[in-house]
Amino acid sequence: MFSKSEKQQVPLNILIIDDNDQITKMISSFLDMNNHECTVVNDGKEGLELIKTNQYDSIILDLAMPEFDGYDIMETLKNEDPSQLSKIIVLTASSVPIENVKKFKELGIASCLQKPVDIDQLLSKITNTVS
Repeated sequence: MFSKSEKQQVPLNILIIDDNDQITKMISSFLDMNNHECTVVNDGKEGLELIKTNQYDSIILDLAMPEFDGYDIMETLKNEDPSQLSKIIVLTASSVPIENVKKFKELGIASCLQKPVDIDQLLSKITNTVS
């Protein structure tokens, strides 16, 4: 078993799915500086295909995206590959009703954070996702 400090030194493979280019650049730059591998997509359908064809330690998922959003991704995974749900950290710019947060927990979603995200808190949630 790794201690908490050792865990943070192990490079993680992280997928970021968010249509906001500024947010994805900020998060991926921070994670890169912490020696993690990041894949960034700005489209929900493309993100879902990557989840299906690759192995990620953690998935950062925006809820509100055009056409195919975070809810669509979670619903598809619930039906096709529920084991992926525990890797998801949801990001949202709007407040999420408590009922939705409860549903996320029931699905096994790792965490739900509101934008603007505290980058250190996000890193902590990512680290806890793989522990």
